[in-house]
Formats: sequence, structure tokens, C-alpha cells
Amino acid sequence: MGLISNMFNYSKPGPGVEKEEQQKRRFFLFFELFFRKFWKLIQLNLLYLLFWIPPLIAGTLLTPYNATLAYLAFFLVGTFTAGPATAGAVYILRNFTTQTPVFLLSDFFEQFKANYKQSALAFLFNSLALFACYASYLFYGEHLNMGFMNYLFKAMVLIMALLVAFETFHVFLMIVTVDLNLRDILKNCFLFSILNLVRNFCSLLFAVGFLWLEYKFFPLSMFIFPFIGMTLPLFIITFNAYPVVKKYAIDPYYEKQGEQQKDESIFED
Repeated sequence: MGLISNMFNYSKPGPGVEKEEQQKRRFFLFFELFFRKFWKLIQLNLLYLLFWIPPLIAGTLLTPYNATLAYLAFFLVGTFTAGPATAGAVYILRNFTTQTPVFLLSDFFEQFKANYKQSALAFLFNSLALFACYASYLFYGEHLNMGFMNYLFKAMVLIMALLVAFETFHVFLMIVTVDLNLRDILKNCFLFSILNLVRNFCSLLFAVGFLWLEYKFFPLSMFIFPFIGMTLPLFIITFNAYPVVKKYAIDPYYEKQGEQQKDESIFED
């Protein structure tokens, strides 16, 4: 399936582990990696959280005046800080997933700078797309009275919102893994949102469940969120998104080149 052209960037290290590494079931592998990298995940969380502070401040200041404006301000400011930081964080988490050596601070900021434009635009696009879905859902629910058609339109909007969310699960991983223009990355990620449907739902359920637990146990959750509250969901998303990116983006490239990957992936079901 030729989803990706032969435009890999060799400066973006390909994932994998040594061939002799024994394959493991993904469920157990995740927890092994989680506990092995636990302190690194905490460090990454503290670093990543810093880039969400400016949009959080912007959104909080405008919330008393207008909730919609606060949402837009949150994500517009986040475009310049949280978007590129997400690329840096996902790069680190991808290397944790593939057990590839990584230097947390230097590699994070290297990917932050190298992918600044693409990751900022991807963050902005996905934020506006989700906002459009939210606004459309409210419109069909509050301003139209078309009986059954209302429910049909609302269902279509929810499906589109899910696809956008699932696309977001893959887009930053693609940005730090392949050298393609953003248009091609987004196109491929929308395909991945369907091809990786089961894992995407698992990632979404965990993210929603984690946020619900934080809300349920607030203010106790305030002592957890700064240390693992962002990187744990992002780690699960990256871990679940990687196999489809490898299968449809990385492997076809090497097959087309007639080359054997230097590092054999452990993610073979």
C-alpha cells in the first residue's frame, strides 16, 4: 500500500531495536517500558507542561468574558508553544516505544526547532477542525428543528470529530518520523485514523477515562497531573499509533528500496 513516497529523512532516526531482541506481547511490553522509563516520563511531563502554561493563561483570562473566545485563545496561543512541544515530546516517546536511545533535553529541543512550522500548523488545523465540529454539533442541536435529520447530522459531526481526534493521534508521530509536506502527512493520517481504528478507540477511552478520574478526584489529582498527567496519555497514544505508521509508512519505504532495516521492529502481532 503506497501511502508514503520515498521521501524519508535520514536525519530523523528510524525506530526499532536489535534483531535478536525477543518479541513480546504488546500489553506486557507497554508496562515494562512504562516502569523502566517512569522517571524519564516525569521529567518529560514537567518539561512539556511548561509549554502549555501560556495557552492556559490566555484561556483562563478570557473565560469569564466569553467561553468560545477563551477556547480560541487557548489553542491559538498553543499553536506557537504546545504544538512544537508536542512534536518534541512525541519524538521522545516514540524512541521510548522502540527502545531507541534518546537524550531527553537535547533531542526534545532539537525536534521542537526542526519541526516547528509543521507541528504548529498541524496543531492549529486540528484545533480549528475540532472547534468546527463542536460548533456544528451545537448548531444542529439548538438552532435547527428537523426531527430525525437533527440526530443524523449530529451523528455525522460526532463521527467527523472522532476521525479528527484519531488523525491527531498520528500526525505528530508522522511529523517526527518522515520527511513529507504537511498536506501529505494529514492525508495519510486520516487514512491511519481508520486503519488503526481499534487502537485509536483504546487510546481515546484511556484519555477520556484519565481526564474523568482527574476531575473526579480533584483536588487530589493536582498532585499527579504535573508529574505524569500529560505524558502518560501521550505515551499510550504514541505506543498505539506506532504500529500502523511502521506498517504503512516505514516498512513500504524499505521494501521499495530493497533494503533491510538496520533495526528490526518489535511490534509484530
